[in-house]
Amino acid sequence: MAETRGIRHFVIGTAGHIDHGKSALVKALTGIDPDRLEEEKRRGMTIDLGFAHFDLPSGRRVGIVDVPGHERLIKNMLAGATGMDLVLLVIAADEGIMPQTREHLDILRFLPVGRGIVVLNKIDLASDPEWLELLKSEVAAFVDGTFLSGQPVVEVSAKTGQGIPALIETIDRMLDNVQPKGLEAPARLPVDRSFTMAGFGTVVTGTLWSGKITTGDTLEVLPQRRTVRVRGVQSHGNAVDAGAAGSRVAVNLVGLEKDEIQRGDVLGTPGVFQPVLQMDARVRLLRHSKPLAHLSRIRLHLGTDEAIGRVYLLDRQRLEPGDQAIAQIRLESSLVAGVGDPFVLRRYSPMHTIGGGEVLTVNPPARVRGEESVRAIEQSVSGFDARLEDALKRAGRPGMALEALQKSLATTRSEVQQGIGALVEAGEKAVLIHGRYYHTMVLREVEAAIGNALDSFHTAVPWRIGMPREDLKSQAFHSGDDRLYAYVVERLTAGGQIEDAHGFARRPGFDPKRSVDDTSLRERLADVLRRGGFSPPTGEELARTTSSGTAFARVLQTLLDDGTAVDVGSDVVFHRDILEEIKRVVASEISVKGNVTVASLRDRLGTSRKFALTVLEYFDTIKLTRRVGDARILLDRSRISTGP
Repeated sequence: MAETRGIRHFVIGTAGHIDHGKSALVKALTGIDPDRLEEEKRRGMTIDLGFAHFDLPSGRRVGIVDVPGHERLIKNMLAGATGMDLVLLVIAADEGIMPQTREHLDILRFLPVGRGIVVLNKIDLASDPEWLELLKSEVAAFVDGTFLSGQPVVEVSAKTGQGIPALIETIDRMLDNVQPKGLEAPARLPVDRSFTMAGFGTVVTGTLWSGKITTGDTLEVLPQRRTVRVRGVQSHGNAVDAGAAGSRVAVNLVGLEKDEIQRGDVLGTPGVFQPVLQMDARVRLLRHSKPLAHLSRIRLHLGTDEAIGRVYLLDRQRLEPGDQAIAQIRLESSLVAGVGDPFVLRRYSPMHTIGGGEVLTVNPPARVRGEESVRAIEQSVSGFDARLEDALKRAGRPGMALEALQKSLATTRSEVQQGIGALVEAGEKAVLIHGRYYHTMVLREVEAAIGNALDSFHTAVPWRIGMPREDLKSQAFHSGDDRLYAYVVERLTAGGQIEDAHGFARRPGFDPKRSVDDTSLRERLADVLRRGGFSPPTGEELARTTSSGTAFARVLQTLLDDGTAVDVGSDVVFHRDILEEIKRVVASEISVKGNVTVASLRDRLGTSRKFALTVLEYFDTIKLTRRVGDARILLDRSRISTGP
């Protein structure tokens, strides 16, 4: 298997009007005819993407993507223009700048190419020196204000070979300052071709945007969310151990058929990328475009995919030519997008390029139009830390693990670790709780919800000792990660904002407000329960001790709250002292006989089977005893008091 270690890979692409010699130029550079289709060879016109490769004098390995130039094939051109390190804008010296020269440059403005070479091809057909000088002046004016301004202009003839060595030398020199792509980042391969090879099965090709793909990897096909295994990887026709970011790769897949993956799909690290139907974006219009109205229908090209959607302008009714704005784009079908991805916009009809932009957030909530939404979006994407914060805010109460953050931001683990570590260390932005990260804003929201719930409870039932902890959680923390709730409660308790009272939560210093009559009734009910012994009165019998049903329910609740009375179920309530005595009887019975039954406890207490059975089932519930057949054994002797 061929090794690629130590070899830098690059991808360059062609652009330009039909019949200006792009394919012939690729063949002159590489010796490979990029027109692979029979129809292309018959008509002498590039219809779909073509691919070739060659090695530069420096040892760099270059893949070339040849794109069609016809106006009806712009969609194919856009699919091939993704992932280029360098572009060759080809202009026929005998014809000059043509319509698709202009549209291709318009498209390239919105892609992160950054460097290119203007290639004046067919120089053998431009015999008039004055015409050539005039053409060079027009080209300089044409590219002024674009990334090609000030870039090299090389004269060649793909037919005769004139200028080809100079072009190769210029390409090599232009790639000197291209930064390596992130190998540590998640793998992401926008698919531009899929086919079947006899004996191998499904193969997909594309320019690897980030990360690396290694034989044996498990990857995900999006937007289908299909899991596949990599059987093998090739680069420029050679089998390799791994395809690296920035190179053209062919990946042999196990787990799906050819018709289950197509151009526009994405092959990537599982769980990192996601299908997107809605995105916040920064949109820019070309200077020569017509205004773009709010709710305009558009075609959005991203990676190798295209989707139809509408542009929701958030702070204006229309976007003027040459201007930019924050907008929300809502798509009719999903495509795979990540924060920072560039895209190109074309009108729905008639189809021509009008602008482009970059993705700011993926799958955000539907935005309300207005300056406030624009400010919120701008603040959330002002830098990596802001993106990190925004991800934590959107995660809310469930929080996020480090791996989920890395996937959400589609970046390297080390970058996320460094960023989140700084936020946690600052203490004002994020906290780490048992392996999950939460934004401090979420903490404050939970703290406020707990405080509001307690205050409301104290106001509504001032006679209760405090709020049951289960009720507090259900009211103040409807959903989320329990680790967060426990952390906030502990934090509020340590800070003196809440306190525990017999298992109930309350504000510090809170004193239950009870009337003289309630206090008197409370003492009477406690006495009745104590005197009831092992056969306490039913709830109805207790209620008859007072003329007020409301007062009875309220006062009985205070007895239950502070543990004076214990509800063991089945409308049976024991006085706390009596229940402790029953525990000692149970322990004694088990100590002597090895276990206790309903019948033996009934006889020892001199009570009915109903009370004996109910109290033993209660002891099972609180894990004091465990049922074994028809008997119970003791689980925790330490919870039994030795006596009054």
